[in-house]
Amino acid sequence: MYQAHFGLDQEPFSIAPDPAFLFLSDVHNEALAHLMYGFSHGGFVLITGEVGTGKTTLLRNLLDRTPPELDVAFILNPRLTVRELLETLCDELGVVYPKEELQSVKQYIDVLNKHLLKTHQASRSTVVIIDEAQNLSPAVLEQIRLLTNLETNDKKLLRIILLGQPELADMLARTELRQLAQRITARYHLTPLNRADVGAYVGHRLTRAGGNPAIFTSGAIRALYRLSKGTPRLINVIADRAMLGAYVEGKYQVTAKLVRTGAREVLGVKRIFSTAYLAAATTAVLVAGALMLWAYTTKPAPESDANLSTGTIAGARAPDRSQPANTIRPVTARPDTSPQSSPTTRAPRVAAATEPASRAAISETPARQSSRPTSMAPAVDVSRPAGRTYVNRRKAYRAVFAAWGADYHVDAQLIPCDFAPQAGLQCLSRKGGWSEVKALDSPAVLELQDDESTPYYAALLDSDDERYRIQLGDRTLNVSPADLRDVWFGAYVLLWQTPPKYAGSLREGDDHPTVEWLHQHLLEVQPGLDLAAPQTYFDRQLHNAVIEFQRTEGLLADGIVGPLTWIRLSDLLDLPAPKLGG
Repeated sequence: MYQAHFGLDQEPFSIAPDPAFLFLSDVHNEALAHLMYGFSHGGFVLITGEVGTGKTTLLRNLLDRTPPELDVAFILNPRLTVRELLETLCDELGVVYPKEELQSVKQYIDVLNKHLLKTHQASRSTVVIIDEAQNLSPAVLEQIRLLTNLETNDKKLLRIILLGQPELADMLARTELRQLAQRITARYHLTPLNRADVGAYVGHRLTRAGGNPAIFTSGAIRALYRLSKGTPRLINVIADRAMLGAYVEGKYQVTAKLVRTGAREVLGVKRIFSTAYLAAATTAVLVAGALMLWAYTTKPAPESDANLSTGTIAGARAPDRSQPANTIRPVTARPDTSPQSSPTTRAPRVAAATEPASRAAISETPARQSSRPTSMAPAVDVSRPAGRTYVNRRKAYRAVFAAWGADYHVDAQLIPCDFAPQAGLQCLSRKGGWSEVKALDSPAVLELQDDESTPYYAALLDSDDERYRIQLGDRTLNVSPADLRDVWFGAYVLLWQTPPKYAGSLREGDDHPTVEWLHQHLLEVQPGLDLAAPQTYFDRQLHNAVIEFQRTEGLLADGIVGPLTWIRLSDLLDLPAPKLGG
């Protein structure tokens, strides 16, 4: 969803074990060396690590390095009986066996031994790799040990690599499995990434995906390390959600705040409070205690208007003994006398103050991003217009309706989105960034925010390069994204033209006249689709054709014909519609 926004070629933080994204930290390099050792030496190699530390990704990378003279049996589901294990080994190694004739474990082992001797004579070797090996039963582990007894006078015919979670090592420490444990020739425990590795890991994956490695701020990397504890899978999950949050807010840098929000969404509130905020909360309690002690032990300073106006420490009052003993009087903070906090400068919103780098980045010029806050006043006054909010909201909608050739009156009885169907239109509420607005290329109503509790609205009417024409109240303004960075946070409403007899989204099983229109025009824009003659029933064939269309156009491929699918189809049909570009 956010790939185009950040200029990426592919998803950088997929949790799929893609070897192309393998990041070799020191610990991963060491683990990979142990795996390679298992390719060339007999006995067992044991690799353990916590969930999500990258064991399977290492394994996929290892398989890409398989020597041509090596046969590999890869077992992903180790919850097997002894017989199922032997059958799986035969299937993985391409051993032909009469399943109905083999009744005992010994018969399976004889078939395997015969095959291994034949491959040995052909100068080939065989390795069995078992992932998630902590799920093996003791009986199956013992049978695996017995398989290593298949050997010639000078060489083991079978090598075993076991990968699993730390409990696998605990299992092998049992007395009944000591014979297997003694045959482990190499073992390694894969630990999470350290703080420095997390930054390198994130930059590596962003670069590999074709993006800028500096998308995450240094604060974001620190938060990512603290919340993930260096576990690659958690890094991927949190980073992916944080980038989605940046995309939704129209930002081009990921900050610590976005990382924390993303982590809260994917990990849950309890985990965030137990990891990210515990230390901060403890510190706050200690500081508060110290301030209380200071307030009661510091000698009172003379009270004067000058001290109170400047808020200096000397102006702090001693506790008022006329008040309850546990009441602390507030101490006025020292004002910032730097040029950025000049009284003539418009105070930014709290959200803007906490994320200056990302807000500056909404200008869509990543090279100009800066981690330093800015309080420069907008070049264009986009403050809330005078008058009643609902009237100005209707003025914004009237301007967008006018772009579609529809006449909506400010004093109309119907609210704008209830009026829309009368003009053959529908409202679509979205939250995105400038890249999405430009891609949809249609007039929209922007929802703006200032320090008041209710939003206000502007009509986005057309654009010229990086300038946009908006109507704000009774004023028409030419603005840039930077002019709106402190008031627009991605919320907007799009008007779009519905097909004839539109009655909502369509999906498989619907029987409606609009299905026939959809059927006909899908064939018009993509003649290669596998579709029969147009009909009113939404069948499986049409469902598959819609999915293929959605995939081709970069939409969510769910087979449901919703607003974005209708909009894209209308664009391809070149139906009359107002465009931002004129």
